[in-house]
Amino acid sequence: MVSPASGGEASREGSPASGALTDMRLQFGTLLADIGLIDLPKDTLRHKVGSRKNNLESWFSNMSLPFNAYARCTSVIKSVMCAGLYPNVAASLEGVDPGALGGRKPSDVLFSKDRPRWYDGRREVHIHPSSVNHSLKAVQYPFLVFLEKVETTKVFLRDTSVVSPYSLLLFGGSMVIQHQTGVVVIDGWLRLSAAAQTAVLFKQLRMTLDAVLKELTRKPEMATFVDNEVVRSIIHLLLEEDKAR
Repeated sequence: MVSPASGGEASREGSPASGALTDMRLQFGTLLADIGLIDLPKDTLRHKVGSRKNNLESWFSNMSLPFNAYARCTSVIKSVMCAGLYPNVAASLEGVDPGALGGRKPSDVLFSKDRPRWYDGRREVHIHPSSVNHSLKAVQYPFLVFLEKVETTKVFLRDTSVVSPYSLLLFGGSMVIQHQTGVVVIDGWLRLSAAAQTAVLFKQLRMTLDAVLKELTRKPEMATFVDNEVVRSIIHLLLEEDKAR
């Protein structure tokens, strides 16, 4: 996944995690080809299984291909992860709406001087000790997505990555915009600060993007996703948010 410096899990080349990610990428790319959103090179389909896998991996890694245009943009990658993993999300003190805590103050539930404490909408959760994010004393944004939740002595989150407010505004759950206070509440408990005009813009972008995706799945042969004006606008917003941090 993305680098630890940006609040994401890391996987070293050659490690089991790296191999698993490679397999997942090949599987995902093949699914996109089956849908018709990308065209696999014909020569890779004629090889035996082992060499076919290597050829596909090399092809998917080609940075000149359109679907890799933003492969090195952490903010875009994390936004895609948010879209794929939501509602697997947790928030620290700043990102929790007080109304979701049953009358308790957020500081009573999640305050800590040493490091962020996390809440998943129902209870306090903890980043697993094996995670590179476990020792973080501060985070760029008060939100993270996770792949897995396990309960032993505590409820732990594994494979975590910090995500931005824009990612949640684009790919989170239902939004309630509080126009007077400049607050957006997502799914009744995630709290973000956003001007009403900005929040309304993101709500419209969501609906437009949904329409674009439906059209792509209906007519994949007409796919021009990378060049789509809506997609370009969303990527621009994510990149600008990253610059402003």
